[in-house]
Amino acid sequence: MPKSVIIVGGSIAGLLHGIYLKRHGANVIILEQDPNPRRSSHNAGICFGPSVQEFLRLYNDTGIQACQPAVVTRLAYRQNLYWRDTGIVRHLTSWGVLYRILRANFDGLASDAVTIPPPARAGDGQCSYLPGQRVTSVQKTSDGVVVGYLGEDGKERCSVADLVIGADGLHSTVRGLLNAPVVKEYSGYVSWRGTVCEAKVSPETARYFQDRTVLSLLKRTYIVCYIIPPDSGSFAPGTRLINWVWYCNLSETPETNFAELLTDTNGHLHANTVPSGLVRAEIWKSHLAHMLPLIPGPFAELFTQTEQPFITKVNDALCSKATFFDGRVLLVGDALATFRPHFALATEQAARHCLGLARVWKGEISLQLWEREAVDHAIKIWLGSRVMGAGLLRGWVEFLLLAWKYVVFFARSKLGWNRV
Repeated sequence: MPKSVIIVGGSIAGLLHGIYLKRHGANVIILEQDPNPRRSSHNAGICFGPSVQEFLRLYNDTGIQACQPAVVTRLAYRQNLYWRDTGIVRHLTSWGVLYRILRANFDGLASDAVTIPPPARAGDGQCSYLPGQRVTSVQKTSDGVVVGYLGEDGKERCSVADLVIGADGLHSTVRGLLNAPVVKEYSGYVSWRGTVCEAKVSPETARYFQDRTVLSLLKRTYIVCYIIPPDSGSFAPGTRLINWVWYCNLSETPETNFAELLTDTNGHLHANTVPSGLVRAEIWKSHLAHMLPLIPGPFAELFTQTEQPFITKVNDALCSKATFFDGRVLLVGDALATFRPHFALATEQAARHCLGLARVWKGEISLQLWEREAVDHAIKIWLGSRVMGAGLLRGWVEFLLLAWKYVVFFARSKLGWNRV
């Protein structure tokens, strides 16, 4: 078990690893580039898998409800709102609630969701969460790994640790500084996203989305909706939010006015996401005018009631290596592999990485085996999410090509031929 750790990236993956290491006596520093000490959630939704639930069972001391089950997954097809109901259960929450729960456990952040953070456990290590820190260098020395970073005050600082974890997402600075091998690609489609309070929609629409995940399958576009708590953590009916994600094809060409789409109300061109509140009203209105006649009633009501949608390019990334500097630097979560979000497995992957590393630090498996399992699992989900996206959005040719690649990889995995 390392005694001192620097984690680059203060989102969900970084906090999961930070809490585990703190709980086992390590001194942990999290360096987060966002200067906002509480960070903006955009009311984005998160799905809990078994690894996330196990992690929270072991290490969450807040006693706060973290998620709620959607006991049915409903499929709507074109104008048929009740095409299929399946027994697939999903445990859902918001990014903001999970972030606040994890911050309360890591560094005692009080928030509207966790008003009284839990006390430290006996044996906990020291920890600090430093916002507004941009990492500029990662170097191995005889004493450990030195991380250089630039603060909001413009001053360069450096810290030394036994272990450095890159948990800094799709556009990982750590991965770039290590010149790690990575495949990174725009999917050919974007996601419009937003939330509407249950109380703002008609009773019929609220009942349609209640306690279920709903997928609306349309022609080369689809919508996902489910209920999440606001950042305050309330799961009471009437206070919750109906979260929606609308995937739409959009080529990155001048003919599609792609740059216009990503230019905000202040004239700033964003590389990937135009945040909530900055999407130009004429862009959203134009999109609705073109697409709304095709959208079934409950979904159309959500879109027209959404005051501040935001838009994100759907990218993915896959790194074929997770360990560097003889195991002193690790990539985890989206820094190792960012999936197209159709399976909603980003948080589950981060928790899976953390619990896997716990086995390494307990001496149950080697770091090399953890890396091989992490990369093989990442490739499987990376390919699978591409297959699903192609099937729902891109057409048969791309779908069949990617499905064949997935089948080949799966067969090679069963035969033990896939290796890092």
